[in-house]
Amino acid sequence: MFPPMRTQRLLAILLAGTVAPGSMAAQDDNEADHQALRELKAVFEKAASENNLDLLRPRLHESFTAVTYTDREFTDFEAFKTRWQATRDAIVGDGSYKVVLRPERSLIQGDIAIARGDSNNLLVTGAGNEYHFTSHWTAICQKSDGQWKLLRAHSSLDPFGNPMVVADVRRKLIQVGLAAAVGGLVVGWLATRIVILRRGPVG
Repeated sequence: MFPPMRTQRLLAILLAGTVAPGSMAAQDDNEADHQALRELKAVFEKAASENNLDLLRPRLHESFTAVTYTDREFTDFEAFKTRWQATRDAIVGDGSYKVVLRPERSLIQGDIAIARGDSNNLLVTGAGNEYHFTSHWTAICQKSDGQWKLLRAHSSLDPFGNPMVVADVRRKLIQVGLAAAVGGLVVGWLATRIVILRRGPVG
């Protein structure tokens, strides 16, 4: 009879020989899918950061839709691309924009994958102003002809913590404050002149 410890080791080896191969194969297949999704992530980062959304086109599902952080929904890639460029021209101008996705582990069920996470964004305007902000996103992908394609994308941004909004509000407050100060000086000067004129010459 084998000692208890040796018996446990033999059982472990036998179980590994009968169960592990199938489990390992499934794990390898799943990891291949996760790697493919990471490649899709890299394509999006490159497309957004280089302002070349056409890089995404081969990786989009034919039923692709998206909701952007400006709360607009798009069911047509060309409309999405046009709106993207208009917004980029208005905000970034001759500056630059870079995004780095920080995904969580995707949930894969058959030919559907749900990816989600945060992103780090750096926007530099043509005037050299830098804005750092984060956003949250969710992406649904579907495997078609052996390739993962983006089916639905949704991103959100904190409207109150948006540094561009905060900077714009601060700028407007400063403008209002300066206008109020100048207005106060003008009113004070006019009031003084009126009092002097009513009193007439002194002496």
